[in-house]
Amino acid sequence: MSKIVPHLISTQQRPGSNGLWRVLDHDEVVNAAISTYGSEAATAAAYCALDAWTDGRHHDYGFWFEVFLRLRKRGLM
Repeated sequence: MSKIVPHLISTQQRPGSNGLWRVLDHDEVVNAAISTYGSEAATAAAYCALDAWTDGRHHDYGFWFEVFLRLRKRGLM
């Protein structure tokens, strides 16, 4: 997913700071993920969620998990 929003991802981000969930729309990211990763879009979103969780970016985790759920609902897994 870093191909989609490389300028918005910061390794210095702290939980509760201006994360992806504040500046991006879920549907835009879902469409971008499908365009970039095709049938692997849900897997890519799951990796982004896992990365956010392990970095302690819990709001970003919630954002990516919602993206994952929307992709899964579309049958992309």
